[in-house]
Amino acid sequence: MSRFVATLVVALTCILLMRSTALAHVVCGDRIFPTTLTMDDPGVGDEVSLPTLQFTPTSNSENNNYGFEWDKTITKDLTLAINDDYATQRSPSQHVAGWDNVTLTLKDQHPCLTRYSHEEAVWSIGVIRLLPGTGSTQLQNVGAIATFGSTAPTFYFGKGLGALTNGALRPIAITGEVSRVFSDRQSLNPNAWSYAASLQYSMPYYQQNVKARNIPQWLTRLTPLVEVAMTTPDAGTPTGTIAPGFLYDAPSWQLGAEALIPANNATRHVQGTGFIIQYHVFLDTYYKSWLGRPFINKNLWRE
Repeated sequence: MSRFVATLVVALTCILLMRSTALAHVVCGDRIFPTTLTMDDPGVGDEVSLPTLQFTPTSNSENNNYGFEWDKTITKDLTLAINDDYATQRSPSQHVAGWDNVTLTLKDQHPCLTRYSHEEAVWSIGVIRLLPGTGSTQLQNVGAIATFGSTAPTFYFGKGLGALTNGALRPIAITGEVSRVFSDRQSLNPNAWSYAASLQYSMPYYQQNVKARNIPQWLTRLTPLVEVAMTTPDAGTPTGTIAPGFLYDAPSWQLGAEALIPANNATRHVQGTGFIIQYHVFLDTYYKSWLGRPFINKNLWRE
């Protein structure tokens, strides 16, 4: 599996470097909100994350996930996303592997706020549905994946600090999401709040909108960031991760890498420090057919 993933990343990189140089992100005024790794960004688009590699050790096993996500626009502001991952658990006593349950996300983006210069604010609403019974029976039998579904109405937001007078602070942006997770079987898994946020420092923003520096080009494409993602069940202890890392934005793709650090003692009992790597492609850069554009070419908020 690891050899296949490495070959896939190399092949995709070679293809993308030979093609268009357009940039496709969540754009609001001068601000570009990149795709984050442990939470969703506030925008919509024709995109694919392939692969997303996540490695999280525990005290007695090694857990690896090889995931993907495909976002398809229905209208200019509405997308349907499907994501899944191939999970493996290896311990001294057993080795299990298989597909996780499929997750569907319907998300609608409100037009970004640009009434004032450097407002740089955007938000979206969505609903996330975990489809039970779509994953591996072997993983279900050992308790590695859920045997029942859940539905989560979600609010997403992004805000850039471009209105600040201090040029060194203007590249800072925050994004976040808040979900109320309703379990299909509350007796086994209670409802929960899920919330996450990222703090970003965009070198592309600094270079283009604050002051152009004579530094290596690869530095001008970096966005250092830290993400915090938490889940608080109605009955139970909160768990989550702190994920410092960076995003590298090429003209038409993005590569990200972050550490996954347990946020509290309850999380440390479940997992150790791991890491996540993601390769993200913007399909509307390459395809003018249905694969890279909305099925319905209109914005529901404006037209």
